[in-house]
Amino acid sequence: MRWTGTSFFPSRCRYCDQCSRRTVTTKEGEVIEYYHRGVACHLIGMDLAVPIDIELQGPGEGEAPAARRMLERVFSLYARFFDVVSGDGLYLESPTINFCRQHDKHVLVTLKGEHRLLMQDAEGLFSAMEPGTWNLPGQTVRFWDADGFTSCEGVDAPLRVLHTVETVSKRQRIGGQWVASQEEHDWWWATTIPQELLSTRHLWQAGHRRWDIENDNFNVLDAHWDLDHCFRHDPTAIVNFVLTLFIAYVLLGSFYLRNLKPPVRARFTLIGIARQLYAGLAAGADVNLWAAVESNHPP
Repeated sequence: MRWTGTSFFPSRCRYCDQCSRRTVTTKEGEVIEYYHRGVACHLIGMDLAVPIDIELQGPGEGEAPAARRMLERVFSLYARFFDVVSGDGLYLESPTINFCRQHDKHVLVTLKGEHRLLMQDAEGLFSAMEPGTWNLPGQTVRFWDADGFTSCEGVDAPLRVLHTVETVSKRQRIGGQWVASQEEHDWWWATTIPQELLSTRHLWQAGHRRWDIENDNFNVLDAHWDLDHCFRHDPTAIVNFVLTLFIAYVLLGSFYLRNLKPPVRARFTLIGIARQLYAGLAAGADVNLWAAVESNHPP
């Protein structure tokens, strides 16, 4: 499971006592913008996008305390859904990691430069190690993987660090000609999962799946599901709207992937199906989805 922080419904006019505020620069000068911040979680590693909960942050409150409130519910209600929680480098801190381990969940987080002691220890060890290598289509990955690190202050469990250097081959059309180039990406992760429980390859894959919550959830919901529209500016109403939207999104995704046959999905996108359902609802009539399927012009 992956969790992340995000912001909702920025406005320069509407606000409440639970809003956060920031100063933005416009052509007319600096103005105050009000917005809500929250933490959401999502199941990763699946073909179906499954957002499962959200917790709003109070004014001036950081992500981590709100995330722990949300995780308390998630651990209670959905404990059997997942074994590992994943987050960005903000959550590489002892309260969050220890909290997850007390609930028998492992943690996988991005390791960044601000975690200086752990990074220095890992760099010192890896400098004396020969990297492993994977040769993938269009990509070469060198990796260093070791566990037993105890230099993250206050963390009760020893940590494992994975470092990868990924060289990606690209081919672009520039000035009417194909130009080959290479890009190199440097990645670091820290986790409580020991090597005997999860291979380096699977840990690397899990680390990169952190983007699922942005690509499959918030980007899609913002662009096509009105997540960017505040129907009522009230913290309780905002949470209820987002959770209702999550339910509708999961139900439609389940119908699309689990009910429709592959030949039908080849002709319809998920958004196309959603528009067809909405059109029928707006017309006040039953949605004749199969009639649309039989036509030669999907919605």
